[in-house]
Amino acid sequence: MIKEPIVLSLLLWLLVCLGVQAQELVPQVLTLDELFTLAEQNSQQLQVSRTGIELAGQQRAVAETQQRPSLSVSASGSYLGDVKILNPDLSEARSVEMPHFGNSFSVQASQVVFKGGAIQNSIERAQLSQEVAQLNFDKNRADIKLLLVARYVDLYRLARQREVYQRNIELAQLRMKNIQNLYKQGMVTRNDLLRSELQITNLSMAVQEVSNNLAISNYQLRQIVGLPANVQIVPDSSFLQTQLETRDYHTYLDLALQNFPDLKAGQVNVDIARKNLQIAKADKLPTVSLQAGNSLSRPLTNVSPAIDMYSQGWNVGVGISYNLSSLYNARHSIAVANTAVTQQQQMLALQRQNIENEVNSAFIKHNEARDRSRSFAQGVRLANENYRIVEKKYYGNLALIVDLLDATNAKLDAELQKANADANIFYTYYQLQRLAGNL
Repeated sequence: MIKEPIVLSLLLWLLVCLGVQAQELVPQVLTLDELFTLAEQNSQQLQVSRTGIELAGQQRAVAETQQRPSLSVSASGSYLGDVKILNPDLSEARSVEMPHFGNSFSVQASQVVFKGGAIQNSIERAQLSQEVAQLNFDKNRADIKLLLVARYVDLYRLARQREVYQRNIELAQLRMKNIQNLYKQGMVTRNDLLRSELQITNLSMAVQEVSNNLAISNYQLRQIVGLPANVQIVPDSSFLQTQLETRDYHTYLDLALQNFPDLKAGQVNVDIARKNLQIAKADKLPTVSLQAGNSLSRPLTNVSPAIDMYSQGWNVGVGISYNLSSLYNARHSIAVANTAVTQQQQMLALQRQNIENEVNSAFIKHNEARDRSRSFAQGVRLANENYRIVEKKYYGNLALIVDLLDATNAKLDAELQKANADANIFYTYYQLQRLAGNL
């Protein structure tokens, strides 16, 4: 059984280790553009998307090989035994000696010159698939950037919240000293003292909660951009001073309909479905190809006795093949391809509708965030003025501790709301930029 001193020593060692880890955090000021660059280099999701682009390029190269001629070379060697000549009753009449070594060489080449457009459409389909892979990468990159903005804004917002709480703790501690002096003079009750202590405790717990959320956001952001575990990302102090150039709603909508990767990919998917329809229709057409060959073989066994010499021959011609079953099978694959075209067109219309809704929502929320920021700026001024008046009344025995705490909470709430509103301005702005294809 482990003794109590040993347990205490282990706990103390663990706390010391945690303290050392916390001290090892190195603050590093990073701008959004620097985070974007790091994410492009280190994001696992973007690496997967890049591999998808490479894969699509390789599949396109494979499709292009269908345009090239088919060339085959073969060689064989064999041992030929003597020929037995048999009577009608299958008894041996005599044996004919044969040249025992045989070999042959041949070269065959063919080139498809017509396949109903299936080859060219397959190549164009592969090219379109490559475009889709690139658009998926663009979409993932924009999504990663918007996620970085969200985490970056969280860092700013939480840091502002912690500053607000800490300022209010300092103010509450100063007020506590004044209340203690008044309590010693018998001018206030012990209830005033206890409620002031409780408020400081609550504010301290709020600081702890905000600090924990700050550590979580920092961890998530650091993981996305691939920074070391001992780095503490600090938002650039000029973050909020950035001039955000906003446009009218219809401009954002037009840009989104032109540039949003999902819409572009949807249109390309419609084109791919149409290529699949053309390929399906090509099954009803014959395949025409040019053929050529040359062969060399030994011995000559089509004469008697066999001659141990080479025979050489060549051929050129045109080959035509037609799959008769396509007369009754192709209509099913054509029907499937037609339905796929319709489905992709419907999905494109749905994507367009969703983008319109997202632009409308993001535009309204961005303007709302700006309005809230202006409103809360006025609210902060009013709350500070109200706190100053109520505090003066309280010290003059013209107000209760409840009134003073209410004024304190109103001041705190106004400052927190102002910090949140400022952060939301930036997040909603970058939402609009993502939808417009500018992120």
